[in-house]
Amino acid sequence: MLSLMEEVLLLSLNEDKGNFSFTASTVMNYCLAGAILMELELHKRIAADKKILSVLDSRSLNNSRLNSALSLLHSGKRQRSPEHWVGKLSGSLKGLRKGLLEEMVDKALVREEEKQFFFFTTTRYPVRDPRTKKDIVERIHRALIRGEKPSQRTARLIGLLYASGLLLYLFDKEDRKEAKRRAKEMSKEDILANAVKKSIQLQNSAGIVAVS
Repeated sequence: MLSLMEEVLLLSLNEDKGNFSFTASTVMNYCLAGAILMELELHKRIAADKKILSVLDSRSLNNSRLNSALSLLHSGKRQRSPEHWVGKLSGSLKGLRKGLLEEMVDKALVREEEKQFFFFTTTRYPVRDPRTKKDIVERIHRALIRGEKPSQRTARLIGLLYASGLLLYLFDKEDRKEAKRRAKEMSKEDILANAVKKSIQLQNSAGIVAVS
């Protein structure tokens, strides 16, 4: 089973070019931070309400990235909001995206390619296993277009993608309105998805102020 972090990355990658769109690149750190917090919540290590995110259990999990995040949360001198921790994690776990992509190479989900552009070398990750990506998209479509009840993990993934503005890229134009309506309804009580959304909105507002 893939983690929420891996699923977000796989869904956001251009299958052939192996890169991220401008939109995905802009929000990805917040998306991954939200995915980490959701994984910790699913593992009953944390709990969140609108004002406070609390550590319930600081015992390690079988995932070094989740453990690093849990350690950071546990070391906090006072309780903070979910939005605070989304922002903190988005800037604290250096190399998270690249590290996850390298693990996905090892799992044969993507392949690593280096591209030379003048004096610069860029690394891209074309999708190697489109079947896995298609299966994830199908789960999301079953929930949002066919109205089937999603698993808890799929519901959290939908909330995360909706919050970050990446969800509608997975749908044809004629299905987007219905997908958006159902995703909004499904995620309205998702504290962590809403924290990701607010963090991205704050980033966008800061960008607008900076250029005005």
